[in-house]
Order: sequence, then structure tokens, then C-alpha cells
Amino acid sequence: MRTFCCVSAGAVALFAGASAHAQLVFGTTTPTTSNPAAVYLDIASGNTATLWNSASNKKVNGLAADTVNKKLYSNDAARLNVWNYGSLGTAPTFIAGMYRTNDNITFTATGVDGLAFTGGKLYASTSFGSTVYKKGIYQVNTTPDAGSHCVMTPVWLDPTGVGTNSGTIQFGGIDFNQADGKFWVTNGTDTTGSGGTYQRAIYTVDALNTGAMVKVADFPAGHNQIDGLAIGGGYAWLTEQAPGSSTVNIFGFNLTTLTYDKSFTFALADASQRASGACWAPGAYSVPAPACAFLFAAAGGLSLVRRRK
Repeated sequence: MRTFCCVSAGAVALFAGASAHAQLVFGTTTPTTSNPAAVYLDIASGNTATLWNSASNKKVNGLAADTVNKKLYSNDAARLNVWNYGSLGTAPTFIAGMYRTNDNITFTATGVDGLAFTGGKLYASTSFGSTVYKKGIYQVNTTPDAGSHCVMTPVWLDPTGVGTNSGTIQFGGIDFNQADGKFWVTNGTDTTGSGGTYQRAIYTVDALNTGAMVKVADFPAGHNQIDGLAIGGGYAWLTEQAPGSSTVNIFGFNLTTLTYDKSFTFALADASQRASGACWAPGAYSVPAPACAFLFAAAGGLSLVRRRK
């Protein structure tokens, strides 16, 4: 285990070179305004930068990157926000509330657990309980309608639901894996003890084709609160802030070896259990030029996470 305690100008300059590579953005729903809501992590160096701090309605349940238009989508419960790459320290802009509908007449505000962006479209995983709408994966219209709804339409619904019941899945993190054309999700509940099908694990969901849901791997041993997921750099990245812990745990699941071989921790100022989210966002953070690096480091804009091996 290595613990990083300080940042030098040289370290920031090194990060500037590394920042050209694809990187991870993670966040939590921490209410403490001195805590970051969204953080940029350089996987190679362990350097981090706060993108924006926690604020009312700007916390992070889910994250998704539109790499073409250089935007991050985030959500705080049912509120959809958008953040422009490089807007360091600026909170995201509120778009509208997310609402499920099956007739475009009746709408229900819907808390979302995770976001994914692919093919120019935004998708959301939700385990928000409802007697009308099932849990599952929905496409989210990022342009509000006349009633200020970001309308959510179903793409894949929980197969364990009967009629209008919500079902038993508990999707937290979600991302789309371009390599296999499937959504990858974290399922946070185990129903096998009562005769159910699904475990706490990573699954693939072929939502755009066959609809099959297939287990990939268990969560890391001893970690049952995983609820963020991002695909990038040859890994599935999982995030967790467990009950009573003041740290965010980040685990790298190697997509080649199908093993967990990377991990990081990031400290927060409060220890309450919070939801977390993640996305893979190349270029979301622009590092200052080396000549300005020391001043930036001294201002506290950059820090280092603890890497565990």
C-alpha cells in the first residue's frame, strides 16, 4: 500500500502529460458542502481534482459522459444536470426533472441510480419503487418537453416484476460497453436466499437486442454497497461508500483477466452512507500549464488518492 501525502509542481506537470489519456470521474451524494460532489481521477498517477463541490440538487447519484460534445450528465435523485468539460469549480446546470411516462399524459418523477451515454443518447438505471412503472433501464430525453419533463421511456424492464410491480433488481451503476454492445450494471440486492434469481454482482444486460441479463462477476469480497460503474481503459470501475465509512472505494475489474487488480480510496469529510456514481470521461479536466502548476497545487485544486495494491 502506498499513501500519497502531498503534491509538488512536478507531480502536477506529470499529471498534465497523463491527462491526455482517458480518465475516471466519480461522485457521491454527500451533503457536506466542503466535500467534492464530483472528482476527476488520473488512474496512472492517482492524482485527483475536484470538478464541483456538493450543493443542494447538485449531488451525484449517476454520471455519464458525452465525449463528442464534451459534457458530463449527472443527476441528483430525479434532477438531471449537465456540466461542460473544463468548468472546474462550477456546479452543473439544472436541465429538468426526469419523469417516467407510458402515455405522455401522466408523468411520475423518477429517482435515478446511474447514467450511461451511448449513440448520442442518455440512458438511466432506476430502482425507484412504483406500482405503475417497473425498475429497469430507460432512455432519457435530455431536451425537456413543454411541461419541463425530461421524459424517460423504457428500454429494458425488470423481468422479475409481475404486472405493474416494480420487481426485485436493484441497479446502481450502469455504463455501455462498446466492445460487446451491452449495458453493464451493478445489482445491489441478493434474492437467491428467498428463491430469487439475482445476486450482488456485475451483470451485462443486452437491453438493445435480446434482453438477456447475465452475471459477469461477484463484487470484491466484503463489499456489498457497490453502486457506481464505469467502463474504460480496459476495466470496469466500481465505486462504493459503505455505511460508517468516510472513504469512497474504487475497484478496477480487469476486462481481460476478469479479476480485480486495481483499487483506490478517496477520503470525504463525513461517514454517512451515500450513493455514488462514475463515468469514463477523457479530457473532462484540463490541467493548468506547468508554469502555473505550483500555484494550482497550493490552492488545493489537486490532491492524491491512496492507491491500494
